[in-house]
Formats: sequence, C-alpha cells, structure tokens
Amino acid sequence: MRRAGLLLLFAMAACAQMTQPPPPPPPADLVAGAADPTRAAIMAVAAAFADRGENLAGRPAAAAQAAAQLEFIVEDLPRNPRWSAMPDSVQLDLLLARTELRDALGVAETAAPDVVIEALLRTARALRAGDRAAAAAALPAPLFRPGGARSVARLGELGPLPQVANATALAAQTVELFDLGGNLSSTQLPERTGGIGNITIPGNPAGY
Repeated sequence: MRRAGLLLLFAMAACAQMTQPPPPPPPADLVAGAADPTRAAIMAVAAAFADRGENLAGRPAAAAQAAAQLEFIVEDLPRNPRWSAMPDSVQLDLLLARTELRDALGVAETAAPDVVIEALLRTARALRAGDRAAAAAALPAPLFRPGGARSVARLGELGPLPQVANATALAAQTVELFDLGGNLSSTQLPERTGGIGNITIPGNPAGY
C-alpha cells in the first residue's frame, strides 16, 4: 500500500513536470560524446552500481560521475518526450535510488538537482586531474554534509547501495527492451515479478 501511494504521488508530480519545458542539455562531460545522453547515463550508472556500488570503493571520481548521472536521469525522464514510455514504476525506483544515494553522500534533501550535478562533475574533474583541494571546494556544506575533504572521502566509501543497484539495473533492462522493439512507443514493457529489479518479458517484445 505504501508503494502504491508513493507511485500515485510520483505520477502526479510527473504530470506537473510534463507541463514544464524540456530540461536543458546535460553538461558535456556527463556522458561524453553520447548521441542520447539519457540512454547513455542509464547504461553507465547501471554498470557503475552493478555490484551494489562495491566496485566504486576507493574510486571517488567514478562515484561522483555516477552520482551525477543518476541525478540527471531522475530529473530528465519525466520531462523528456523521447522517454515518455518509461514506466512510472521504473522512474519511482530511480527516485528512491537517488534518495538512498543522497543519504550515503550526505547531499541536502532539498538540494536542486542541477546544482548537485554540477558540483559532482566538478569534483570528478578535479579528482581526475589530481587536485583534491579543488574537489573538496566543489562539495561545500551545507549542500553536502559534512562538506569539503570529508565529503570527498565519503565518495570513496559509499558502502552497499542495493536500491541504487536494483533500480538502475531495471532501468537498463527496460532500455534494452526498448531497443529490441525499435522505438519507445511500441515496445512491450517489462512486468514486475516480485522484488525491485526483477523483470519478466511478457511474450516476445522483439516480435521474432
């Protein structure tokens, strides 16, 4: 019942978002060179969290990049006409995943997604350049808790993130079904079989 209530609230919020103009293009280095940034971000973040985030341990730059991609996906899907066929249940799972990841990172609950995305990408750039001072400066309190160098350290020790792993895996599987169907509007969508991230393919979505 709780999940059904959340889904109803999410659907109402999504309808409100669809009346807004499409979101601006993402930063160029969110998913560099991707023709469809949303698709590329979904596949990238699913790969990053495939083992519940354990692969990101000790890799704060990769964790910052993946967190920025998840923030972008959650904001883009409800407002991007190309992805209007993405099931509300998948989008709700991603929203819950973002909450789990924000809790792990210490991101302020009310932080604007575009501000969080830019901060995380600045951090990733700085870390890849070996500039930990710039990375710390990109994560100020109270946007990030505790902020600064301690938040950079937190990126390297996120711990298990099962909701993020399951939700992003389900989103990636749904994208693959869209790919099999050839377009987003005609593809048969996955159905849940129980837990988050478990799907079955009813019939043959590719028509073969």
